Amino acid sequence: MKKRLFAAVLSAAICLTAPMAVMAEESTQNLTVNLTAEPSYTVTIPGTVTMGNDGTTVDVTAEDVKNLPEGKKISVTIAGTDKYRDQMVVEADTSPRTSLRYQIISETGETIETNAATGAVGVGKEVVSFVENGTKQYQIKPVINGRYEYGVDYTGSIIFGIEVVETN
Repeated sequence: MKKRLFAAVLSAAICLTAPMAVMAEESTQNLTVNLTAEPSYTVTIPGTVTMGNDGTTVDVTAEDVKNLPEGKKISVTIAGTDKYRDQMVVEADTSPRTSLRYQIISETGETIETNAATGAVGVGKEVVSFVENGTKQYQIKPVINGRYEYGVDYTGSIIFGIEVVETN
């Protein structure tokens, strides 16, 4: 009896491990593929700008703009400056050191400046934008007030960010 029970359990175990034929129906899956190309472009910003008391106008050019999706633009923003807390100032090599604030007037007419007294910041502000090839302009002007000196060079630098963003 024990042998028969053992044989029955062993037979059942072997049957469970054996491959079984499964009946399957065919199913269809439709595929759609939409390939998109990454946007490409060349933005040219002058490496050096010289301005006088009234400031100057600066040209920024976008060329070879391709594959820019609908509802997107190439945005040129202020990413920072070479001064403490990204202040928009230029400094002269004088004793004592003198500095001048400057401001940028964007293509849309927005005045972008930094001011510790008011908390104004320039980082992240858009200067110009493009949706196709072209040249846009912004103005840069010194803010002449406080202590300053004539006949010396004031220097500094701006770091620009360039990226594809949603249009507003």
